[in-house]
Amino acid sequence: MRNSGVEGVLQLTRCHPFLIQLLCAEIIVLKNEQDPSIRRFATLADVEAAIPEALQSGGFFFADIQNNQVDATGQAILRFIAAQGEGVIVSRQTLLQQFSDANITLNLLLQRELIEEIEDGYRFQVELIRCWFV
Repeated sequence: MRNSGVEGVLQLTRCHPFLIQLLCAEIIVLKNEQDPSIRRFATLADVEAAIPEALQSGGFFFADIQNNQVDATGQAILRFIAAQGEGVIVSRQTLLQQFSDANITLNLLLQRELIEEIEDGYRFQVELIRCWFV
């Protein structure tokens, strides 16, 4: 659960340098349009409002993951996990039932650090990347 703007940025990006810069740049654009009395402090609402713009302006980054780093099965698995919601862990059994050839692809997604293994399931490592696949 994100409580502040700073925590929101860190949780959405998992401290990925490019994603921090991308999201903060969009927050700055948003803040510059606001009244000077509230411009100096980024709230969680500001961070959330900047997500769609960050996904659009950083589309090349996310498209590279989608188009060049994973195959069609990987894309389908990522979309499936993403659709379950923020931070949701999808069981290995569920993924194997949905995708018969998931084993090799799951290993690739783990190697690329797109997902992480939690107990006997998987979730996105980086929430902002999950947002792209929703």
